[in-house]
Formats: sequence, structure tokens, C-alpha cells
Amino acid sequence: MIRLDGGVCSQCGRSPLDEVTLHVHHKSYIAGHKPWQYPYEMCHTLCSGCHAAEHGIIPPKFGWDFAGWDDLGSLVGSCECCGTGIRYSFLVSHPKWPSMEVGETCCDNLTSSEVASNFMESKRRYASRLKRFVSSMRWKEYSGGIHHIEHKRLVIRIGPVRDVLGIWLNGTLGKKRFNDCLSAKIAVFELLESGALHVYAEKHRKKRLTVIESRDRFAAFASSRYD
Repeated sequence: MIRLDGGVCSQCGRSPLDEVTLHVHHKSYIAGHKPWQYPYEMCHTLCSGCHAAEHGIIPPKFGWDFAGWDDLGSLVGSCECCGTGIRYSFLVSHPKWPSMEVGETCCDNLTSSEVASNFMESKRRYASRLKRFVSSMRWKEYSGGIHHIEHKRLVIRIGPVRDVLGIWLNGTLGKKRFNDCLSAKIAVFELLESGALHVYAEKHRKKRLTVIESRDRFAAFASSRYD
């Protein structure tokens, strides 16, 4: 069987040259059959590690699926595969082993993908864009603690509302309040990234147009009555 599989593990591809021991694994069992009485198609070659994983003795190294992620807020987690401290926990599942919460590298290795590294790269790019936005020279500071920026036809102003800060979009004051300017700028960035700020601006633009059209129609009606 080992010769038929080329003298390597059929899962990881390692051979005795890689200092592993090769075993013959039976894919299923037939009552009363001796180990050597099985046809070749019911067997394959595995190294000792892959063989142990196949029988549930150690966690499998292959065949895992990505099932989700969680932000723990800080390095309070621990990868259940390698023990490394983690902030972002990636959940992986396997039909022959309980689900595990692992770090970025172990997630990619177990799932044979780049799902975790792509996710983390996206987070890093997001953080970089956020830093550039809140520190941008396009923010203008005026007297009274007012911060002003124009972004893609949106006029955004952060200023005092009693004892806290509010955000004005094209002259309309939003409902959210903030204790400091940085928190307000972060909120503006998040709304821009999600597209919510443009949706809000378009909604109020249409509302203003409706008010103007209604006023014009009323003025025309009143003028015709007067005439």
C-alpha cells in the first residue's frame, strides 16, 4: 500500500526522508477481516501524525472550515492550536474534532486558505485609513471649538452642543453626542465608510426639495387666487 501511494503520506505528502513513520490506514472496517485482508481501495498511506488525527487522538491538521470570528478587545485570548496570545479569535470547525478558537496563522494553516490573513489585512487597512482621516490637514479648526471638513460634497462640522459635541451634516445637526472631538471624528469616519452619511445627506436633500416644491406650489396657488 505504501509503495502504491508513492512512499509518502496521502494527506501531508511527507515521507521517511522527513523523519516521519508511514502507516496504512483503513478507511472503514469489515467484521472478521484481518488488517491485510482489505482491498487496496479501502486503504491509504498516512504518516503517524495524520493517522493519529484521523482516529481523533490529536487535532486534525487538514479539513477545517472557517466558521466565524470575534474581537476580544485586547490580547486576552489564547490560540487553542499553538497557545499564542490573540485578540482576534477565529472559529474553525471539523467533522472529526470539536470546534477551536485559533489565531490568524493557525486559522489559515488549518483551513488551507487566507481567510484570516485577508481579514486582518482588511482591519489593518481600515485602521490606517482611520488614522489618516482623523489627523488630516483638511480638518479646519475655528474659534469656539468648531472643526470643519468638506468630503465628497458633504460639509461636516463638529461643534459644541451645550456641554458636549454634536455633528452637523450640510447644516443639519445629528442626534448623537460626544464627549471629545476624536470620538466625533471616528464616528464621522465610520459613517463615511459604511455609506450611511451619504444616505442621510441624500434623504435630507430630498426632504428639503420637497419642502421647497411645496412652498413654491403654495406661492403659485396663492398668487393665482390673488390675481
